[in-house]
Amino acid sequence: MEPAEVVLRFLESVGRADEAQFYLRLFRAEAQERFAAIHIDANVLRHAGEAVALELSFLASLGLAPVLVVGLFAPSDAPDQARALERRLIAAGVTADVSPDAGAAEMARNGVLPIVALDGRVERLGGLLASLVTRKLIFVTRAGAFRPRGALLPIVNLTTDTDALLAGGGISRKQELVLSTARRLVLELVPHRLTVSVTAPLDLLRELFTVKGAGTFLRRGAVIARHRLADVDLARIASLLEASFGHSVRPTFLETPDADVFLEESYRGTAILMPTSLGAYLSKFAVDREAQGEWLGRDLWEAVSAAYPTVFWRARAANPIVAWYAQIADGMMRFPEWHVFWKGLPAERVPEAIAFARAQPVDFL
Repeated sequence: MEPAEVVLRFLESVGRADEAQFYLRLFRAEAQERFAAIHIDANVLRHAGEAVALELSFLASLGLAPVLVVGLFAPSDAPDQARALERRLIAAGVTADVSPDAGAAEMARNGVLPIVALDGRVERLGGLLASLVTRKLIFVTRAGAFRPRGALLPIVNLTTDTDALLAGGGISRKQELVLSTARRLVLELVPHRLTVSVTAPLDLLRELFTVKGAGTFLRRGAVIARHRLADVDLARIASLLEASFGHSVRPTFLETPDADVFLEESYRGTAILMPTSLGAYLSKFAVDREAQGEWLGRDLWEAVSAAYPTVFWRARAANPIVAWYAQIADGMMRFPEWHVFWKGLPAERVPEAIAFARAQPVDFL
């Protein structure tokens, strides 16, 4: 079996096969230097260097060449860290070389893993990420995901959550440094959309190739606005729905001018609701596949919940989102074809809402 096939089998074992294949196609479609930058902490290099080298060799076997950075938080020995990482990678059969910032892109395009030794200045890291147009930065630390008071923190909104965590949120000093650095990079120093995550050495592939990830995701909060369906770009809405559901939208569905639409600014996610005497009927909830890994669905749901105290909806039994719907709903009823969910609905009105949801026409051809 070829090394790349072995890696794909492994990825399929830690998540759904379609997730691994989706992210692999996504990463391969980008210029090599844009795929990801991975900052490897000095403690990881000392105590888990072989594990990191193995995971990076897996990425190399898939034709992916992340830009590796070291020394942001321990700049005095950054050159030694870079050389140690280079030796580990070469021993693992990976072509790697210590690189100046300006040479990282060319190395990555040639399939060589560039290793950049930083000098402790976050501005330099920001300049590197901006020049490469890097989509994702991953901090690999021994502790991995944030676990304030022992509970996993899967996502941090850098705009609204950072100050509270820094003021005593139960994270370590190193995690505080990572958090502060991520906020500066995302909100100030990098002009394009950048996402940041923190994960442990053995969770790197799961973080990259599954929607749920395996760390703490740090990002700018999504910008979601409320519109009427008649006031948005219907062609882009249709494209998003068709990509999400895999079927063409019936033209009559887009002829409902009183529908309420919650829409992410780049049309990467939407929730469409119809007013009824029972409350808001959630007709469509769709998030672009890549944006699912950025927790955009949660942002959309929070916007809907803030606007509507009562919401009910349905989903096909085989839809993978059913498990998440069951978590956020107050109640649900299972039927062979549809599952019906509700939130904020009085108990005496549940049968009527179920009947309404099951009677709605299918909106796709």
